[in-house]
Amino acid sequence: MRRLPYSLAAALLLSLLVAQPSTAAPPPAAPAEPAAQTDVAEEPTGGGVPEAQPFDQEIFDAFTESEADALDTGPPDFGPNERIVHAHNEGEITTEEMVRYGLASMSDPESVPEDLRPTGEIDEPERYAAYLSAQAALVEDSPLRQTLTAPEVGAAAPDDCASSFNYNFKDYECQAFAGDFVVLYDLKDDPSSDKGVPPASGGSGERPYAVQQMLDAADEAQAAARELGFDVSPNEGPFAIVLGLNDIQDDWFSGAFALPFGLNEQPMMVMPSDPGFDDTNNYDYLPRHEFFHVVQYNYWDTGDISWAWVRDWIGGDSFKSMNWWMETTAEWATLQSYRLMPYDPVNPVAADMYASSVAEFLGDPGRALNAVEDLGSSRQYSTFPLAFYLCERTDRSFIRKTWEHIEAHGSSPITAIRATLAAYGIDESSTLLGFAVANYRLAAQQVTGNPNPMAGFGYNDDERDLWRQNLEADNRTDDHVLGMARPARTSRAVPMGTQETYTSTLEPGGAAYWDFSAVQNSGDPTNSYRSKLTIDPGTREDLNYVAMVWSPVGSPGSLAEYPTAARAVYPDLNGVITVTDFAYPMTVSLIAIRTDLKTDSVAADGDQRDYTWRVEALVPLDNGSCNLSDLNVNVTDEDAPPEQTFLDYAESTPNGWTGGDSTYSVRLPDGDLLWLFSDTFLGPLNDNGTRPLDAPLVNSTFVRQDGNTLTTIHGGTTANPTAIMPPAQADHWFWLGDGMISRQNGTDYLQVVYQEYYRFGDGAWDWGFNRNVVATFSLSNLKSPLRVEELPSQSGAWGSALLPASQSGDGYTYIYGLEDAPTNKKQQIARVHGSDIGATEKWQYWTPKGWTAYESDAGIGLNGIANEYSVSAWNGQFVMVTQDSTLAFNNEVFAYTSCSPAGPFTNQSLVYKMPETGMFGVPYYDKDIFAYNPHIHMTLSSGNTFTLSYNVNTFDNRVSTEGAHYRDPSIYKPRFITFTLS
Repeated sequence: MRRLPYSLAAALLLSLLVAQPSTAAPPPAAPAEPAAQTDVAEEPTGGGVPEAQPFDQEIFDAFTESEADALDTGPPDFGPNERIVHAHNEGEITTEEMVRYGLASMSDPESVPEDLRPTGEIDEPERYAAYLSAQAALVEDSPLRQTLTAPEVGAAAPDDCASSFNYNFKDYECQAFAGDFVVLYDLKDDPSSDKGVPPASGGSGERPYAVQQMLDAADEAQAAARELGFDVSPNEGPFAIVLGLNDIQDDWFSGAFALPFGLNEQPMMVMPSDPGFDDTNNYDYLPRHEFFHVVQYNYWDTGDISWAWVRDWIGGDSFKSMNWWMETTAEWATLQSYRLMPYDPVNPVAADMYASSVAEFLGDPGRALNAVEDLGSSRQYSTFPLAFYLCERTDRSFIRKTWEHIEAHGSSPITAIRATLAAYGIDESSTLLGFAVANYRLAAQQVTGNPNPMAGFGYNDDERDLWRQNLEADNRTDDHVLGMARPARTSRAVPMGTQETYTSTLEPGGAAYWDFSAVQNSGDPTNSYRSKLTIDPGTREDLNYVAMVWSPVGSPGSLAEYPTAARAVYPDLNGVITVTDFAYPMTVSLIAIRTDLKTDSVAADGDQRDYTWRVEALVPLDNGSCNLSDLNVNVTDEDAPPEQTFLDYAESTPNGWTGGDSTYSVRLPDGDLLWLFSDTFLGPLNDNGTRPLDAPLVNSTFVRQDGNTLTTIHGGTTANPTAIMPPAQADHWFWLGDGMISRQNGTDYLQVVYQEYYRFGDGAWDWGFNRNVVATFSLSNLKSPLRVEELPSQSGAWGSALLPASQSGDGYTYIYGLEDAPTNKKQQIARVHGSDIGATEKWQYWTPKGWTAYESDAGIGLNGIANEYSVSAWNGQFVMVTQDSTLAFNNEVFAYTSCSPAGPFTNQSLVYKMPETGMFGVPYYDKDIFAYNPHIHMTLSSGNTFTLSYNVNTFDNRVSTEGAHYRDPSIYKPRFITFTLS
């Protein structure tokens, strides 16, 4: 049935939406799309939808519906306001009375006993009318049980309007006979009226052109159905097409429908008094569509299914389950009538009307595949692509075979589809996925090899272009992102570093579409800005999915453009889809479908489940390849240079460095060595070697070494020295991290990472981390930075160590940090392409799965590192040296090695035990003494010999002659050792 929306009141007319399916030969195959690109292979590959095998009748016959899937017809119920059928259910009235009173309620309500009249709107009045029609088949004197046969053909053409005919409480002026059909109609008195068809232009006695169109269309539909193997012969009299009903029924009537029982005791078609009043194409389209409802009813009537079954089915809750497949296949069969029996309608647009509702399906693809709304609504019509798809995957008899299974077994449409697929040797899950992909592509199947990983991922029928055209006007199915109209989807830009979870809500047979688009210049700049995209739904047995790789229409580059796919990517054994070359302008479209179909449309529609997708776009980790083995460490000098140089300088300088910690080093382009210190005491020392109580203490300095000559660099003046990085505000200060030479636009600069801290109380430990910055210095003026730039700070301190791009071997500068804690400090790693640490928009953060652009997602690496450590390139691998922090104030220094600057760092080897720590420490034997933050200095190392520094300090912070810092300045100085690795 096809109708326009209209309000429904108590009881309606005789209307029913029923579709008898048919099948048609597939059209000539369209040229295949170009072969997919195979530049990158994804494992494991899938095989698309399996090829159909010869039809196995035994499998088909043996396939029956399980009790769980069987449709429960139940007693007919049309809501609380309906009384007549209810009284019949209770045995209070006979079937004859139910039919008589029910039909009378739609023609002469006052003639119905008052206690049986509806008290308000009846639920589903169209189904109510169809139910009465089916019951009328069992009532001898029903007003629907009339006969009408064609008059004998004389020499002259008969006059349609020579006499009237009364049917169902209405006099019809004319009857037009042709072949196996008769049209009951009235002539239009007023051209502006919707009552009656327009009279013939030749005047009285001539058949109206509209009526002849309908007769021709019905005849074409009948011939097509007969060619498809259906028994479509009428009974003793012709099939009726009734235009218009009695006046009361016309008030509720605005569409076409078919009744299971009517004139000449067979199914009949009922249409508005002027079916083409709003659109003359309906004269050609509606008879074709409605005839397949007649075919369906006739099919049942001549089969093994009894009228009682039809009656119970119409009256029960399962009506919608069958109505979905009826309307779906009726739209498909309408087109077949044009194809199989070529007929040129007055307006060829009529042949396209079957596809007008496609946006209702593809605009809401997550809804149940067999969802049905009120009778005559668009949803059940809109799923016609399924009929096309199933025939393309098998042959033109697929649809007819589903109805044969329904006839033989009383099965639901879903069960009949399953039985037919099984008989062709095709599994349901892959068919559903192929159908979902074909709907998204709306293009010919691509041929990419044998087996073809994209088998079944398209439509060869050129009608697909019409479907796409009909999607263009719906904002749910526009051309956003890929450039052509297609099913409703969710689109997301996915820059490198994305780690998001998305949710799709699906009903049985519902599909989800996600377009994940790469962002320009987001990814690994050393690899064409690629990242690795992974899509992980977790473990879901009721879901089948695949990713299609392509680029939008008109994209730059050589990647295949939608709807031609570069490749299909299937999930691996863990269910994860991985695309390793994700880069602009690529879009990866995730296509997923829920595969646990439900036979009951009412139960399926609204049975929602949420499916989550973890989507990550990361730069893959390169763990490298090298020969790692246990390290052999040999300490060769425990008072290594330049330790004595610093001691001598401290004793002699009038205003320079006399003690400090951190102790990083950077080789300047002119060959000098720049030492970087945090808290620094300035000179002079007293003649007896003690430190004056008024000795300046600043938070950061540099010491430049030229040979054995040291020069201190600080902020402020000699008389009033300040830190090179003065605090931003009171109770704030900067401690420095590592530094390096940064070459920018052909000029070398010094860059040093600083961490800002602040005090929030009076206690010794009442201070905390605030932020990271990088200071960039001109090499001609190291007293103050040219600029200070904010660095990422969400995850904690960065700059514990730096590995410049000139040493990393991959073009990246590695910035090492930590997740701080009293013990068990944990490593974090970032990197930036090039040598500008301040280019924070390019920073990437290590995670166990890959590199991300988001600091919040930074992963945790090695446990037990120090606040300051070093990572250095050595012998084709990377060595990290750090104090162990698994115990507080541990004096052990370990080396680790890795094939990659990002780890994993393994082969822990003891390098040194710092002897000064604790009450047994040499030479101080002081419980307040501790050693910390060892670094390797590659500026002083070569081959397998390394220079390492560490700092010594004391918890005795008294500013007095007894205070350790003032009593013995030798404590707060770096120590240097050399050792060899092999």
